[in-house]
Amino acid sequence: MNAELDAVFERNYALAEPHTLLMKAQVRSVYDRLLETRHLPGDCIEFGGFRGGLSFFLGLCIGDLGLAKRVIMLDSFQGLPQTEAALDGPFERGMMASDLQSVQGARAALGLDDVVEIRAGWFEDTLRQMPPAAQFCLAHLDADIYASTKTALRYLLPRLVPGGAVVLDDCLFFGANGVLRAAREEIGQELHLHLGPKTQAFVFPKGDPRSDRRAPLWRTLGGQRYDVAELLTRSDYLELATWEEAYYREHARWYADYLRLLSGSPNLPPDSHRVASAIGMVRKR
Repeated sequence: MNAELDAVFERNYALAEPHTLLMKAQVRSVYDRLLETRHLPGDCIEFGGFRGGLSFFLGLCIGDLGLAKRVIMLDSFQGLPQTEAALDGPFERGMMASDLQSVQGARAALGLDDVVEIRAGWFEDTLRQMPPAAQFCLAHLDADIYASTKTALRYLLPRLVPGGAVVLDDCLFFGANGVLRAAREEIGQELHLHLGPKTQAFVFPKGDPRSDRRAPLWRTLGGQRYDVAELLTRSDYLELATWEEAYYREHARWYADYLRLLSGSPNLPPDSHRVASAIGMVRKR
């Protein structure tokens, strides 16, 4: 990525970051998909906008890149609808609620009223009111649960242009497989899912817009095959995961030292008590 495009990302991420729960590497991944599809017709759409951060980020980038596109942001603003425990795990009804007026205020403060369209309500209601000719080059699905993801994909796929990208959040969310199941059912069992940062994955249901994509490198996680070739180029994310692995490995050793200390084991380091202040910070599940 050249310096100018890098600067667009950094500037707009800084503006949108207070309004999103997505980590920086995830937003960067969505930005990469925007760059790959920016020459295609169609707008961007986000299912599950929460406080608007990712939609705002896309809107700001659209302006800086001089694109004739808009962002459609859909959210109930009442939190999640009824969930299915067997599919959606820890996600529960009412989670992820946000305030419509606050989101509208943030949109106005960023000067995005004409770029980001907010459609408030349950997907099945708001999607019925969409323009018949709507088409999309990029979609971000952060709907969290099976039913909402399925509703979103059923609407989106007929309107996704050839080469369009679909970014799915929560594909690797521990204890929940609803998003992945909905994607398999609606896009197809043999998904070419590219693994993104954290729980994210992306797919090109109607063909890859790039002819020079890296050769697939397949890994299986949670019973699903993912192409990790793109992710392995992401030094920012790999460095973070490496740092966290070392962090938790070190803290696990501190816990072990502390327990041995309590049981009377001799010859332990004088700072073997160092983890005591952290006891109870990680909730027992």
